[in-house]
Amino acid sequence: MSESVLSRQFALRPLLREDTPALLRLWNRACLFDPCSLDLLEQKIWGDPDADQQTSLAYGQGRLEGFVMALRRPNGVNYLKALMVDPEQRRSGLGTALLESARRALPQGPLRVCESAPDYVVPGVDVRYTPAICFLEKHGFKRVGECYNLLCDLNQNFLEEPRTGVRRALPSDFDTVMSFLEKHWKAWQYEVGKMFENDPISLHLGFEGDRLMGFSGYDGNTRGQGCFGPMGTDPEARGTGLGGVLLKRCLADLKAQGHPEAVIPWVGPYAFYSKQCGARIERVFWRYELV
Repeated sequence: MSESVLSRQFALRPLLREDTPALLRLWNRACLFDPCSLDLLEQKIWGDPDADQQTSLAYGQGRLEGFVMALRRPNGVNYLKALMVDPEQRRSGLGTALLESARRALPQGPLRVCESAPDYVVPGVDVRYTPAICFLEKHGFKRVGECYNLLCDLNQNFLEEPRTGVRRALPSDFDTVMSFLEKHWKAWQYEVGKMFENDPISLHLGFEGDRLMGFSGYDGNTRGQGCFGPMGTDPEARGTGLGGVLLKRCLADLKAQGHPEAVIPWVGPYAFYSKQCGARIERVFWRYELV
């Protein structure tokens, strides 16, 4: 079916704030491995600083049957943040209409799937979403890698390891932290900046004298869900044990919040977390790009 026929068949429209309850119902019908709450939906859809009404589209009135959210980040990359179709509407052409409409409204350039940092839902396509994988590959998306979510059992003692210069961040640390990230991990500035809005600040820092050498945080991207990260240490401090101390401080905080487990998302070097806190691979994601 041609693009023009699909466009006429499905009267897509901009997503509206009043669609929120219907969108939540669609999300939980369509995304079995990623159940969503109203609070999380507000964060991910309406709280995204780069949301664009031209590329956040819905199909249906009252009962939404399809939704797409695509956007362009300040780094100049296009992202397909979310695309979902009611199970009863799959194979009808609706998914194709949503994808093509959003893509036409984006600036030219490659389109990455899901990994829309700093405010992303998931880092890729969970391999259990087989219909989604088939859909993407049918439309020319190529797999460009994989990553993992780890799960850490918080029913363990995270003993305080004496370490000079390790402490929770203070409001006055903001500029120092942003400068550190500008040098090493600029893409994390937004997410880490959100940690300064929490009470207490959900960020721990490691100093050598007055020099910031590492950080770890939580509740910056997906708040209230027991998600750890990001974290990083200056290359000069790697292998010193600083990363392990910073990690365990955050895990102790998440345990104190009442979470039985911590999610460590978008991980590459899983061996570090396995050694430090017994974390195990829980989910595998394939990363896709359309050139």
